[in-house]
Amino acid sequence: MNGIGSFFIGSETNIAKRNVLWNMAGSFIYALTSMLLGAVVTRTLGAAAGGIFFFAFSTFGQQIFIVAYFGMRPVQVTDAGEQATFGEYRAFRLLSCAAAVLSTLGYGFLFSASGEARTVLFLTAGYKILDGFADCYDSEFQRQGRLYLAGKSNAFRTLGSVAVFLALLFVTRSLVAACLGALIGQAGMILLCCVAPLSCLPNVRTERRRGYIRHLFAKSRWLFLGAFLDLYIFAASKYAVNRYLTAADNSYYTTIFIPTSVINLMANFVIRPVLTLLSEQRERGDKAAFQATVAKIGGLIFVLTLFGAGLAWLLGIPVLSLLVGVEAGKALRGLRTELLLVILGGGFYALLNLLYYCLVILERQGLIFLIYVLGTGLAWLSAEQGVQRFGMRGAALSYCGMMLLLTLLFAISTAQALRQDSKFRGEA
Repeated sequence: MNGIGSFFIGSETNIAKRNVLWNMAGSFIYALTSMLLGAVVTRTLGAAAGGIFFFAFSTFGQQIFIVAYFGMRPVQVTDAGEQATFGEYRAFRLLSCAAAVLSTLGYGFLFSASGEARTVLFLTAGYKILDGFADCYDSEFQRQGRLYLAGKSNAFRTLGSVAVFLALLFVTRSLVAACLGALIGQAGMILLCCVAPLSCLPNVRTERRRGYIRHLFAKSRWLFLGAFLDLYIFAASKYAVNRYLTAADNSYYTTIFIPTSVINLMANFVIRPVLTLLSEQRERGDKAAFQATVAKIGGLIFVLTLFGAGLAWLLGIPVLSLLVGVEAGKALRGLRTELLLVILGGGFYALLNLLYYCLVILERQGLIFLIYVLGTGLAWLSAEQGVQRFGMRGAALSYCGMMLLLTLLFAISTAQALRQDSKFRGEA
């Protein structure tokens, strides 16, 4: 294990450059596989199997990942003074993963259909829970100034487990076997890509002290609740489709979200680099520059969304049909309006993420949480009613409408916070 860890760490040269390149590579590979894996299942085993996997992996699996993750990465990576040791972060993450396991069992037995759907749900949730546990190691790599190790871990864990998944999927034609293989592959890759390298790093403290659970819970609870509610609002229409429509419909509906994921991936590449700049502008009290930066990024997101909508109108259905196969592609032909609604909703979601970060910088976390609480109730109600009355058209309308509403609420809140912020009060 020491030899594997040393090989994974590599040389001590060009660490800053490797941090950037490997972080981008890891994020891109993770996002790409998350978007396309369900399409591969649909193309290989049909729309019904694709719908089961799409929901288990992309919808419920991502929700349960948030429980395992528990908002800890921002806390851990910014803990430069090591108020908590790695051993304490790891122990806390084991507790959050245990909570995720219990949540999965509860949801599976209460709401999931028995048989293959429930088995796939449990296996993919286990995969995502292990992903949440591995993030504790990735966070420690970043805290130790070696973000490139987190990027490597993300890239190789994803590639390794997905390779096992695809090999078993094509050979056995069994979704359950493929998901079980991915789960085992994920566990093995965590040993190679996380445990081994970290054991070779100096000055990583593993002791645990009394009171660490209470301390870390206090730091992460609001981040967890905000992220959990945010993801539920984003996925509420998917939950409703899974509940009231067929597994095949679930596959078709999640497939039309793929272009939205591309827009959000591109938007995040634009948003994240300017967060430090926005923080500096606030510290200087430069309100005009702050507003200009937000307007510039918001305009870029608007252009990306219009470009994506135009491409979707012309090429969206044909390209998605190539991904999911001929049979599923025929069903997608009648969903062009739903596709455009989802893409517009994705543009609003990217914009509200920009405004979310603005409110974080302006220290309005309580206001963010209130918006999410209101949005959760409205998202559930609109998704339930929309899908029951209008099927997938209702789901798409619910999603787009909720993203627009949240964007407006975040915009109003940001404008109010700018007026009231003490660091900007000296501005005209």
